Amino acid sequence: MGAGNYYEVLDVKRTCAPDDIKRAFSKLALKYHPQRAKGSGVDPAEAEMKFNLICESYDVLSNPARRAIFDQYGERGLKDGVPDGQGGLKGGIYRYAMNSTEIFTAFFGTSSPFADLFGPMGEEAPEFYGDLTGMTLPKKPSKPLPLLIPMQVTLLEIYNGATKKVSYSRRKLQPDNSTKLVTETIHIRVVPGWADGTICSFEGAGDEGVDIVAADVQVMVETLPDVVWARDGDNLIYTASISLCDALTNCIIEVPTFDGRILSIPMNQVIAPGVTKTVPGEGMPNKDTGVKGDLVLAFDIKFPEELTVAQKASLKKLLP
Repeated sequence: MGAGNYYEVLDVKRTCAPDDIKRAFSKLALKYHPQRAKGSGVDPAEAEMKFNLICESYDVLSNPARRAIFDQYGERGLKDGVPDGQGGLKGGIYRYAMNSTEIFTAFFGTSSPFADLFGPMGEEAPEFYGDLTGMTLPKKPSKPLPLLIPMQVTLLEIYNGATKKVSYSRRKLQPDNSTKLVTETIHIRVVPGWADGTICSFEGAGDEGVDIVAADVQVMVETLPDVVWARDGDNLIYTASISLCDALTNCIIEVPTFDGRILSIPMNQVIAPGVTKTVPGEGMPNKDTGVKGDLVLAFDIKFPEELTVAQKASLKKLLP
């Protein structure tokens, strides 16, 4: 039999991917299977011819070698051979074995063209299902949007890890199909190094209802601001408040770490506005490796609100 253009039979483009060919075959082979034609108003003989064309097209286009020959030389080259450069033909002699049922069974795992109609709940029914059976499949239960709950944590808790208790309200389905507002509590282990905005998901822990899939609960980490501490990835930033005198004459900066130590960091330089100092390995632990980032010292220099005439005169003599 002559299929003509296999791509047109499957209604796909010549540049389509193998998955596109599989999807097209799946849809058309089910639609035009002769057993489905019975009672659907489609002429059985016409359906069988169309079904065989679909299976032949898939038999060719799903085989990379056959598809390559067809793309270059067409159906004639596939079935009669390709030019050998000496006026003759070589290869070719493809013939469809009329084994449409075998091709269908190998693809779907069953010879029944109706197995898909009552497949796993939630799959889309074929658009022609109602025409074939006069019935409709059960409606796929909808799923509400997840309930998003912020969980406030401090940098101290993120640095050391902590167990947090989160309470929330949700609608819970009752035996009489009504819903009742209840309070739920979940405990979450904060992993050291978690980033702000990290989400922990709890499937089906949200609102329930009739004909719906229970919603999920998503708990999102929300880092509380700190007066002197900030974070940049795995680096911690500590802002030390110092006097103008200390900024000009050297000083020792004492930093209280989140694990209970006191770091004494000498500053043997003039600390101008914008100056920072980095202490390696004293930052936030990485959530995956546990390796700590760096500690970055920033400075808030407190200028005096006023100076006496004598102080101003002394400073003019001392400073260039």
